[in-house]
Amino acid sequence: MSIRRNASVVGPLFVTGYCIINSTKSVLEGALVQDLSPEFIALNSFVLAQLFYFLTLRDKKALFRDVRRCLPDVIMLNIMTAICWIAVLYAFTVFEPAMANAIIIGLGPTVTILLGFKLRPGVRAYRLEIAAAAGMLAVMAYLLVEALDGSSAIGSVSTGSIIFGVCMCVATSVSLAGITYYTKRLSDQGMVVRQMMASRFPVLIVSTFALMLFRSSFGTYTLADTGAILAISIVGVIISLYLLQQGIVRTEPITVSMLYGMNLVITYLTQFLDPRLHQSLSTFVGIALITMAMVLGTLTRWRADRKKEAAAAPVAQPETEGIEA
Repeated sequence: MSIRRNASVVGPLFVTGYCIINSTKSVLEGALVQDLSPEFIALNSFVLAQLFYFLTLRDKKALFRDVRRCLPDVIMLNIMTAICWIAVLYAFTVFEPAMANAIIIGLGPTVTILLGFKLRPGVRAYRLEIAAAAGMLAVMAYLLVEALDGSSAIGSVSTGSIIFGVCMCVATSVSLAGITYYTKRLSDQGMVVRQMMASRFPVLIVSTFALMLFRSSFGTYTLADTGAILAISIVGVIISLYLLQQGIVRTEPITVSMLYGMNLVITYLTQFLDPRLHQSLSTFVGIALITMAMVLGTLTRWRADRKKEAAAAPVAQPETEGIEA
């Protein structure tokens, strides 16, 4: 099997590993933000992750050299990361984790396709991928209507809160697509995953600290909350984001955005462990429909890539025996 073909299989597997961890983490964060501010959770989680990746990177001279060389894209990756993590934590203050993820993931492929015209113009979306993206967008609209009717797992919330939650979900979806593209661009410029991780979080750390000062939202380090933050940092950030970065550099952005749909099923099942939530039929229907669209879009790209690999493979020449000049 060629290196290219290995990448087409390994990349989605890395993204799948990220989704398994991230969906469970979303439920933990959804419960934690009821007691602690989103910026307090993010600051503590990412300070630990930033220290880990920077201190364990051996060649720091190469890191600084490559960061200077790719500075505009490194800055954009930092900004997209900060927006993504702050916005998603605020979204969890309004919506149940499965509902928030459904909106974010429902928007994801459409946003990825639109950003692709600017950030990755050489790779086009296939018709079935566009159809799948449209389907996911329609399901997202359905879930919003259900939320307005008070059918989400958290129950009835005010219209103002829903508008705020939707804005946070949109910001998360756009920044998540941006993370995928800027990771891909940095990889194309020669930066390796560990270098990206060692330089990815400074803007997030500074912005969450500033937000915490502005809102006076310092939390207390109880034993339970500290344990939860450590779990988010070690498993939900250090391990899961490393898997995601490895998956992104091996996979096209549109496929990554489709694969994020796996978060929904796992999050929906995991949030049964949160007694604060009652399970809603509308969320289940939305998740099922988005998952079907995700499978359609993912298989479309996978089959197209397999055809390209087969067409590019050298044709074996028949051996000749017993022929003399």
